[in-house]
Amino acid sequence: MPFYAHPTALLSPGDVFPRLPFSITTAPLRVARLSGWNPPAGREPAEFRKIFTLPQDAQRLSNLRIETQQREDTLASTRVTMGMLLTWGSQIEADQVRVETQGRVGKLAWLAAPIYRLLDVPADVREQDPETHMLVPLRDLVRGGKCRDYFYLPPFPNRSAEGDHYVELRKITPVGMQFFVDSRAERIATLTEQSLGDLFTTMMWSLTRAELFFRPVTCPRCAEQVPIDVRFHGQNFDAEPWE
Repeated sequence: MPFYAHPTALLSPGDVFPRLPFSITTAPLRVARLSGWNPPAGREPAEFRKIFTLPQDAQRLSNLRIETQQREDTLASTRVTMGMLLTWGSQIEADQVRVETQGRVGKLAWLAAPIYRLLDVPADVREQDPETHMLVPLRDLVRGGKCRDYFYLPPFPNRSAEGDHYVELRKITPVGMQFFVDSRAERIATLTEQSLGDLFTTMMWSLTRAELFFRPVTCPRCAEQVPIDVRFHGQNFDAEPWE
């Protein structure tokens, strides 16, 4: 069964985007406020901000918006890389209807995870195989679907020279909805129903350490195959498989 499908007109979990920003706020928290200083005449327009470090500078900040819906401009470390949309399909549709009604995206955000090249994992990094308990290359565990935090992606259609990749499930991040809307036409591929199910299974394993399967599992007492048959409904399953 094909792993990838052609993206449809709908945005859907499993869609692969070539460039998404993934940010992390590192301690200590730093707030960026407009300084009120204007550049001399003749210089290009610029926006100058003063940086405050929390909690040390909290008393110097009036109307601190960290804990309010107004939010606050802060400094974060950001990496732009390939990424995969993860938000549930029905939530995506609901947000799109909301935008059509209100006429603006605002601060709506969807969940995504970064995608990295598997070859960027050092060849000498080893971890324990959950079945054999032997130390084996992490790359092999990822390819075999035995690593709960990395979801394996075979080479993308028409981009085989880039090699295989993985979705880093430990770095699931809210990303502004507008980033996905703006790059809708640039999507590389999407996942088929089967591979999307495997992705959500791995996500549950990563988040809960409990394995939920879409395929039969073996009963430890009687050794019989027990069908689980769990399916995620409400997703975009109309995508044409990539043969």
